[in-house]
Amino acid sequence: MERVNLFDLTITVAERQELVNLLIERISSRTKTFVVTANASIVVKAVEDSTYRGALQKADLIFPDGIGVVWAIKRIHGKQAQRVTGIDTMVELCRIAEHRKWKVFLLGAKPQVVTHAAENLNKRFGKIVCGYHHGYFSGDEPVELINKSCADIVFVGMGVPKQELWISENFSKTNAIFAMGVGGSFDVISGFKKRAPRFIQRLHLEWFYRFLQSPLSKKNVPRDVLKFIKIVLSNH
Repeated sequence: MERVNLFDLTITVAERQELVNLLIERISSRTKTFVVTANASIVVKAVEDSTYRGALQKADLIFPDGIGVVWAIKRIHGKQAQRVTGIDTMVELCRIAEHRKWKVFLLGAKPQVVTHAAENLNKRFGKIVCGYHHGYFSGDEPVELINKSCADIVFVGMGVPKQELWISENFSKTNAIFAMGVGGSFDVISGFKKRAPRFIQRLHLEWFYRFLQSPLSKKNVPRDVLKFIKIVLSNH
């Protein structure tokens, strides 16, 4: 397991299973852990916004989620990174939560989306979700709910940059052990949106599939991809 610097962000490079095992170890030992799964949009935002960059630098682990980040690590550091997606990591931790008796809290998305996501996870993994709240709130309301729920794991699906900013500001106020931003994962888990087919994933075009599904909410994604390529090429 290695760490590389990518535009002032420390990215952990390892096999996917190695990283999952590390998370299991940290949660089991009650080591408070904030994880970021970095894609091109996250890196671009961090380069452009020092407040957001500071929030990401508080993370204990940053994984390469997007294929662009994997490419950048190869181009700049000559290292072969493996893509570790937020949604796959989330589902894997939920599967393990069923056996380890960890409690999960979902924060973010529209009310009907997060409700369905919680119901689907509970059906699949045996009532691991101890609480949830939609992403439309003000103040400390979710912190109180998370603490009352006795959650071990908090998945925050509020999109970039809101989810990482929220975690960096509020995770320390919670009794939870693990927090990770998961973008639009609740939309997929709830059934409101479909994940890209396997062949699209293999072509590394999942970001484009998500853009086509929600062109308005994802309107910045193509621009971010082009910006990211330009940033990488101009720094090497």
